[in-house]
Amino acid sequence: MQKRKVFSLIIFFCLVICIDKIFALPFEEGEQLTYQVSFKQVKLGKSIMTFRGEEDINGESAYRISFFTKIPSLKDTEELYAAKDTFLPIEVHRKVKKRIGFSDNIIEKYDQENFRVDITSKSRLRTKEFSIEKDSPIHNAILLVYYCRTIERFDKNKPIKINLPTTEFDVLYKGIETIDTPIGEFQAHSFTSNPPKFKLWLSADDRRIPLKIKNPGTLGYTLVIKSIE
Repeated sequence: MQKRKVFSLIIFFCLVICIDKIFALPFEEGEQLTYQVSFKQVKLGKSIMTFRGEEDINGESAYRISFFTKIPSLKDTEELYAAKDTFLPIEVHRKVKKRIGFSDNIIEKYDQENFRVDITSKSRLRTKEFSIEKDSPIHNAILLVYYCRTIERFDKNKPIKINLPTTEFDVLYKGIETIDTPIGEFQAHSFTSNPPKFKLWLSADDRRIPLKIKNPGTLGYTLVIKSIE
């Protein structure tokens, strides 16, 4: 079992280095992207995604990303800490404030060497602890967006294998598309997944701005860019 885990980890990092080849970050500390959130064409609220730069967590230097969503039914605030070489999650701190019911405070701690995430969820009435084990390193849907931004060359013939805690899929590069957003028309790199779980459009320039994200998490919303700071 241990040999299989080590072998899978070696294969993953070989893929990162040899196939996807990460290069200098196309975004800087303080980049803030604001999105219009919709569900089935109905505008519901906004999301803000901010790259905070480098920060230490548990004695390890990591990238920190903040992700905030406000819609009528809830406010969802996430602080994500990612490995600097792969954008794999190290820890995720999440607070979900519901319009009806109690708020949840969730902490996810990732052990990428053993392909495990330990999750603690606390509300006013209960505390729940559980773990999820997989057979390869575990990704995060929000951090996946940043990882895709750092890939040097996109290749239609090389799918990116993604392993989320509750699902698995391949991200496929589809080519260049023209998309409309509230701040104008853009040429964009288009990605989809097999099976259909994820769609992403990155601006076809050096910054690789995530212009549109569909189903970035479990909520099933679509995010479209409305401001870039």
